[in-house]
Amino acid sequence: MRPKQVFVANHTSMIDFIVLEQMTAFALIMQKHPGWVGLVQRIILESVGGIWFNRSEAKDREAVAKKLKDHIEGTGNNSLLIFPEGTCVNNNYTVMFKKGAFELGCTVCPVAIKYNKIFVDAFWNSRKQSFTKHLLQLMTSWAVVCNVWYLEPQTIRPGETPIEFAERVRDAISKRAGLKKVPWDGYLKYSRPSPKQMEEK
Repeated sequence: MRPKQVFVANHTSMIDFIVLEQMTAFALIMQKHPGWVGLVQRIILESVGGIWFNRSEAKDREAVAKKLKDHIEGTGNNSLLIFPEGTCVNNNYTVMFKKGAFELGCTVCPVAIKYNKIFVDAFWNSRKQSFTKHLLQLMTSWAVVCNVWYLEPQTIRPGETPIEFAERVRDAISKRAGLKKVPWDGYLKYSRPSPKQMEEK
């Protein structure tokens, strides 16, 4: 653990944070949630230095970018954990990483997470299942089996763009966890393909 670094990981479930928190106290950047998840955010995750945002507010993005930089520059802050996919993915693939974590001018520490589905599938499909049901499913399963690899820290190379840097880190995470890289944004899961696209496929 060193100053001016962020940890980035692929994202399968909201329990990813709990799994990684076993090593050290991470500060988390996370979308604001309603209900009891929001309550956990405000009461528990605030204590480790969480940064919250609203996806729908463009002004929020600028404020969050500033908070991220301030957090990294600050002394005594917990290391920042970012899930650059921006959404939960089914742990078979990695989708495009958002570039925000890769343009902060700091060291990026990649973390690869791979769940073993032998007892339960840890993927949270928020379109089909509430987080309460998802959590109950995990807690009532025999075990949640997960492998975590902390990879070599990376810095942006001369002449490399933040997007290229993000892709290089995604390559390393995908390779280590045995995940297939796909060239689309994770929010594609919230929209249906057109009949023409389906016909072509």
